[in-house]
Amino acid sequence: MSWSAASGTSRQLTSPKRESQAGLLHASPPVSPDPRRLSLRSPTLAQGSTWSDVQSNFIAVHRPSVFRWGARRFGILLILLVVVAFTVLRGHPDGGSGIASKLRTSLAYCPPTNTSAEKPIVKFDKTLAINFVEPQDSYKVQLKYDVRYIVSMSYGGFANQFIGIYHLLYLAKLLRRVAIIPTLMAIHFDAASVPLSQFFDIDRFYTETQIPVLELQDLKWFNETDPPPWERISCWSVHERVTPGGANGNDGSMREHSIEVDYWALPQMRAGSEGWNIWYNELLTFDLDERAREEWFSTLKREFIPQRQLPADDKRKLEDLTDAEKRANMWPHFDPWHRPPPTDQLMCLDTTLFVGGHLMKPPYPATVPSEKLRSYENEGWTEAGQYLFFNDHVEELADKYVLALFGVEKMEQVPPFITVHIRRGDFDTARGLTSLDKYTDGVARVRKKLQSRIDDPDSWEGAGKKNQRYFPGVNAVDYAVVATTDEKMDSPFVKDLFALGWYVLNHDKMRTVEELGEWYPTIIDQCILSRGRGFVGTEWSTYSTTTGLRVKYWNGGVEEWTPSLA
Repeated sequence: MSWSAASGTSRQLTSPKRESQAGLLHASPPVSPDPRRLSLRSPTLAQGSTWSDVQSNFIAVHRPSVFRWGARRFGILLILLVVVAFTVLRGHPDGGSGIASKLRTSLAYCPPTNTSAEKPIVKFDKTLAINFVEPQDSYKVQLKYDVRYIVSMSYGGFANQFIGIYHLLYLAKLLRRVAIIPTLMAIHFDAASVPLSQFFDIDRFYTETQIPVLELQDLKWFNETDPPPWERISCWSVHERVTPGGANGNDGSMREHSIEVDYWALPQMRAGSEGWNIWYNELLTFDLDERAREEWFSTLKREFIPQRQLPADDKRKLEDLTDAEKRANMWPHFDPWHRPPPTDQLMCLDTTLFVGGHLMKPPYPATVPSEKLRSYENEGWTEAGQYLFFNDHVEELADKYVLALFGVEKMEQVPPFITVHIRRGDFDTARGLTSLDKYTDGVARVRKKLQSRIDDPDSWEGAGKKNQRYFPGVNAVDYAVVATTDEKMDSPFVKDLFALGWYVLNHDKMRTVEELGEWYPTIIDQCILSRGRGFVGTEWSTYSTTTGLRVKYWNGGVEEWTPSLA
């Protein structure tokens, strides 16, 4: 297979397997030149050039070391590489720009490089934190008397659950507790619950962070058809503290394991940078002050906390109610008189989605422009979330889908690309649909910023800078665009994506659900989107939020967003 010069603004791939692959995924059809659309021109590959001819020309800016050679060997090899590269480029009639198209090896397949590939994987010894290797009928019998734990419940769709999990993991680090990850719940589709480890590499996470991690299934088994015995757990309600809706009603991750939740109200706490959640450090203070917690238990009973807001036509104040009226006005599932309070050993929170950190200014101004941090780009992500990598199983599936998408046989033949997450579906009623031009504008902004980094890789500071990688002769305008969307594949909107020359993942054609299950379209999409060298997300989508962070931190990539509709 080879790269061929493109006509107009489309990229045309010539491959003997192109026709057979087209039946799997929609590939971009050739389109007529349109000055309003972004060019995807590809440099011409010099006749007879092969990847082995130019392998030495690969440029990896601030690439982490993956080999530990002696200084002498490294110096000799470096000199040889420079000589070979200079000879090849000098001898080529176009100075190497034609060869550059062959250098587009898998930027799509650059594994996250913010960790050393040489670091050996060290598994957390679970016997240090639980009594039995096998899950039991009761989570309580698994708890060691001299170990402190923190557990939470699932909340919302997959992306919200994932964010809550990495907040939980950071809290475990901050509070010096063992994290117990809740089971993932299928909210937007009909599927069985699954552990996080089915998609993410928990052993690698522990290797990178040294945060001890268990999954709830390690303590207590679950089975939909033959469930284990029921028992109870007392949890602090973050949800009641930050929302007007009482306790977290999405208690499925506990009920899946036959655990019934009793809720307890939290005191007033300061918010994180977002302004509406609970600051991590407030929970640390609350955890450290056992005497204050005991006093709070008494306050809950004395003042009948938490209270619901009175109806609009009731002009009384809450303090004017009698004790009997206050008791009747409490939120359901809160009963500080008859249920045991949360223990010091097992800190349970009904959700960790609504906790966060504070963004601190640097001690001195940067000498070059710095990437602005978003309000949610706090310690939860930097200390925990960025180290939750997809496991080999998911990465291999992503390889398969990328190969089919581009109609090639080897990952080395995949060009670098920009990824776009287009959220439609429920946003039609929740926030409104974003027009296509907002996404193409975002891609244009990504290309502009990406080109400035290609021209001068040291012109900026920010997360992931050490992981940025570029190739000589390949400009931002040459990057392909890969899009994922929950829009139907035969809709006019998706046809417009094809007309732009974009590549669109099609799980209907790949029979993803039939062959792998309901969870996998979501997981495979996220893995492939995370391989982009730039990313355009849908504002207000937490699915886009997590993808943008991965592109930024794992690849040193550029992220842009569509305008907010709210």
